Amino acid sequence: MIRNYFCLILFLLLSNNSVNAQEDSSQQLLFNQIYSAAEKEYGIDQGLVNGPLFENENQNINGLPYLLNYYSNQGNVVYREKQYSNLNLRYDIFNQQVLLIYLFDNVEYELHLQKEFITEFNIENRKFINEAFGADEDAKFYQVIGKDFPIRILYFWQKGLSNVYVNNPDIKMFSPEQKETFILFNNKLVSYTGNRSFTRALTSESKPAIKEFLRKNNTSVKQANDYEMELLIEFINTLAN
Repeated sequence: MIRNYFCLILFLLLSNNSVNAQEDSSQQLLFNQIYSAAEKEYGIDQGLVNGPLFENENQNINGLPYLLNYYSNQGNVVYREKQYSNLNLRYDIFNQQVLLIYLFDNVEYELHLQKEFITEFNIENRKFINEAFGADEDAKFYQVIGKDFPIRILYFWQKGLSNVYVNNPDIKMFSPEQKETFILFNNKLVSYTGNRSFTRALTSESKPAIKEFLRKNNTSVKQANDYEMELLIEFINTLAN
């Protein structure tokens, strides 16, 4: 029963549908070893480790698809409505996937956590939620600025592809990190790009005080870091009370 945890992983490891008995034995051994490595790293928990190995389809693309960096980042995840802490995670913002990292035989493996089962996760003190806003929108991972305030800032992070050489479209590279920025107000997302569109999205009564806060603190919402935006959104929520 326990070995069923990695039935999908075993499937991905079978590269030839017509293997002989000796190959079957070798693959079963590899399966057992990979299972043991994951069990040692994260314990016996079918809810967490029962997912496919991540197949890297980006090997011929220059650069990396991750937010932050290549190194695994300490984090937590709420998965299948259960909290898991002190995990080694990566957030692939090109494929929009959260990857669980562990070592086997000095080789690093990435286990794909299925998006539909992720409620939220944290990486390096950044909180992300998996939500849809609006009937026509699919759920996305959004970084949350503003804790559990009624008014919050959300960032949607992504990377694209571009050509390395103009005359050779087959060689690609990942773009720098890009983010779409939103104010979450009354459970609706309002896009903003700068101070003017930011203040326009809020109530008319609060606009003078917000403009003064931005001016006094020399804050540009387009360039501000997470800490500066935390201070801003905290101030805005005091106005709403």
